[in-house]
Amino acid sequence: MTYLSQVISENPTIDCFWSLERCVSIAARSVPRGPGVPLMFDVEPEFRSTPRKWDLILTAAHERGMRAR
Repeated sequence: MTYLSQVISENPTIDCFWSLERCVSIAARSVPRGPGVPLMFDVEPEFRSTPRKWDLILTAAHERGMRAR
């Protein structure tokens, strides 16, 4: 399982939501092959650029990363 707080803490240079989206996709690529590992939203991104439907956007980024591995 991948936790959003883990992605944020492992990437201290994240300065906006869109940087976070890229990091979520990259983190999904590093997950070992096998059944899909979900992204767990244990925190809410607190960036000024965070859109309303941030969870849907990050889920899509995670799924793209899983397909790209």
